[in-house]
Amino acid sequence: MGYLPTILRPRGVPHKELTPGLDLPSFFCDELKAIDPKLFIVYHPYRVMWEGVINEYVGELEDPRFTIHREFGQENWGFVLTDGDGFPIEEAAWHIWRLEDPHGWAHVVKIESHEGEYLSFLLNRLNLQAIWTNRYGASSWGRKLDSDAEEIRESKKKMEAAMHDAYQEENSWLMKRAMENFERGVVAPTNPTTSQIISYPGQTNRTATERLITDEEGGLVVPER
Repeated sequence: MGYLPTILRPRGVPHKELTPGLDLPSFFCDELKAIDPKLFIVYHPYRVMWEGVINEYVGELEDPRFTIHREFGQENWGFVLTDGDGFPIEEAAWHIWRLEDPHGWAHVVKIESHEGEYLSFLLNRLNLQAIWTNRYGASSWGRKLDSDAEEIRESKKKMEAAMHDAYQEENSWLMKRAMENFERGVVAPTNPTTSQIISYPGQTNRTATERLITDEEGGLVVPER
């Protein structure tokens, strides 16, 4: 599983190979290959930018492209991002790439966590992607992802609107009281306060101090931050 084909990659460049059971659980590596034998786990020492499909070919001068190449003493799968001083930004993460022989390598996903629950979710997602792509084509999968993202955005908007309405309804009695006070000409701020006992270990007496009450203590229901 740790072996990466040399096809469409530079030869003799230092590169960290995956060790199943050490770098990632063996079950994940085995099930990934069962989903698609052309899926490989690739180590990224630095953060990089890539294109749809990359290989070691740099392209024409008028049309350069991101490549799999040697830079900063490592094999990098894409354009290495640097900080303000020109040093590469470290990532030290595993990514999944698919060998699109004979054209090159296509990025699939970054492995964001080594937790079993996340890895199982990722396997299920990749399996769904493989089934969907085989049935409807790669472009159809892209449209599905866009549609899913749009549904998530719309659902979030509706949830935020519902929460806003709930807070407004819960606080309506306070708004009503404020309007009644305004109609009677009571507009000056009341600045209500509360007493708070200040103490420390070993203290023989207690000191009370006054402070303004918070929104919650005043009865106002506010969203959690």
